[in-house]
Amino acid sequence: MGNGHLGYRPELDGLRAVAVVSVFLCHLGMTPFSGGYVGVDVFFVLSGFLITQIIAADLRAGRFSLANFYERRIRRIVPALVFVCAFSTVAAVAVLLPSELKAYATSLLATALSVSNVWFSSMTGYFDPAAATQPLLHTWSLGVEEQFYVAFPLLLALAYRLGQKGVSLFVCGALVISLAMSIALTPDNNRSAYFLIHTRAWELLLGSVIALGLIPAPVRTWQRESASIIGLLAIAVAVVCFGEKTPFPGYAALLPCVGAALIIWAGGTTLVARGLSYAPIVFVGLISYSLYLWHWPLIVFAKLLLVQPFTPMQQLTLIAVATALSILTWRFVETPFRRRSGAMSSRKAVFAGGGLSLGALAIAAAMLVGVQGMPNRFPSEILSIAAAAQDASPRRGACHFDGTLAGDFEKSCVLGAPVAPTAIVYGDSHGAELAVALGALAELRNESVRELTASGCPPALDFTYPGKGECPAYNAKTIEHLVALAPTTIVVAANAVAWTQEYSTDFTRGLEAALRAMSSAGHRVILFGQVPPHPNQLPVPATLARQAMLGTKPETYAFRPDMQALRKLDATLAGLASAAGATYISLLPALCNENECKAAIDGAVLYFDDNHLTVAGEKLIAAKLLAPVLWPGETAAQSIDSGKPATLP
Repeated sequence: MGNGHLGYRPELDGLRAVAVVSVFLCHLGMTPFSGGYVGVDVFFVLSGFLITQIIAADLRAGRFSLANFYERRIRRIVPALVFVCAFSTVAAVAVLLPSELKAYATSLLATALSVSNVWFSSMTGYFDPAAATQPLLHTWSLGVEEQFYVAFPLLLALAYRLGQKGVSLFVCGALVISLAMSIALTPDNNRSAYFLIHTRAWELLLGSVIALGLIPAPVRTWQRESASIIGLLAIAVAVVCFGEKTPFPGYAALLPCVGAALIIWAGGTTLVARGLSYAPIVFVGLISYSLYLWHWPLIVFAKLLLVQPFTPMQQLTLIAVATALSILTWRFVETPFRRRSGAMSSRKAVFAGGGLSLGALAIAAAMLVGVQGMPNRFPSEILSIAAAAQDASPRRGACHFDGTLAGDFEKSCVLGAPVAPTAIVYGDSHGAELAVALGALAELRNESVRELTASGCPPALDFTYPGKGECPAYNAKTIEHLVALAPTTIVVAANAVAWTQEYSTDFTRGLEAALRAMSSAGHRVILFGQVPPHPNQLPVPATLARQAMLGTKPETYAFRPDMQALRKLDATLAGLASAAGATYISLLPALCNENECKAAIDGAVLYFDDNHLTVAGEKLIAAKLLAPVLWPGETAAQSIDSGKPATLP
């Protein structure tokens, strides 16, 4: 199995540097590195190669020991992980709100138990907005590796007894099965495919194939040079060309993984290997584990406090701070514990120390969960601001469809007085709270409103996108019902900012077609303008609460979206509404000035996440902007609940 050569290869530390820098710059939001998350896949291949090489050498020499193997893994992984998690927990207690701290503590417990990948797969997708506020999200990759280490050494040792054929059959068979599952699950079950061991094991096993010599090493110079150059280009293409929307892992993961395998396979004498062996690059590789551990919590906590996208100076500052902490951690935590000296010289001490330190993390996590995230850290007014996260439509479960044909017109809800509806709200999830607000307005006038809203399905004919192929049928059926109705008022709402970011032409064409169909049927159609998104996909209630802790009142807090892009989209929506015979109502004059937008007005928090308005926010806006159109001549700014004027700008 392999050639038995375990000499140090500096270019592999250089490859580690490429991997960790790619991940870091991607997470900082630097556009040229949108696919930098594939650095983790490069790490997997490297890890599989190095671990397998060590196990194979021990098996050949007849000295393989699981206890010895796990001792090395504990020395390598646990000290720095516990150290960074301890600091992250202190920061979490200082910065995170109760619900956030409780979620953090659960992820900390999962990390201590080496199952954080399983926990995150059940909670969020890697690229979902919620993931961006999880300080320990990056530990999912450690979970994959640690689970791999549990089974692989023993299985390889058993296969070794069957000879070369047994080893080849085991490693190659497991690789093919894991890769097939990754390809099969990625389109429809992306969370599992991204986070879990059964769809990631093939990446480590690819390194194993190289370590075991199952593919003969290249003999000729041109073969080695070509392989290393192609490998580096493959990684570079993935880093630059991939992004959040790339179906991953699946087929796409082959590019960076095969690229890393080619560089390893080519050996240490190539031009690429000599470049990767440059001392500063090698040093970054040496601190890469600590740098990987530190970079993500620093980014998350900075993002929560700064809110706006990072400036170049802030990005450079984060790089400098993370690098400094990583050097210190590598020098004073990683290196001492990897040496067999002092208090950690015996295997018994290593197992005891590793178990106790991870156990301490688990106990701390359980305590934080048990005290519900320590709400007593904050005054009641802070908790009241954060509670706006719950101010979504109370009728979402009963009245908000999922975009499939199960969402039938006859099953839709009527909100307001117990009379036939005089208006309809038709839209995606941005219409759910609007329907509740209009229902409350209508009830004051002994009228009602019908809600026709569906998550992830904008009111646009023939519009579809990956993962939501049922939307065209749902919208076609809905429009068919609407055009058959006697003329009424239809208010259309959609998350236009999101839909036009990637599907601008298809969305606007489909929206105009839907508006035209309803207008041609004699309906009065009103297109409700887009909601300005909060920066960094950060939930507004938690942000306002944190800013209030720092001395900024909710009413004085303002955020800076891309106003130029919002005004351009506003004009586009107004134009297509006019062309389709509909009325357009812009939200920008009510929520924004020339450069900034409000997140709270008159004590009401306007958003319950980063782009959906709260029921309270929709009530203010509906009373100000829609009431004069729906009920001309009445007091436009009438408050729904108390009769006080709504003082929108």
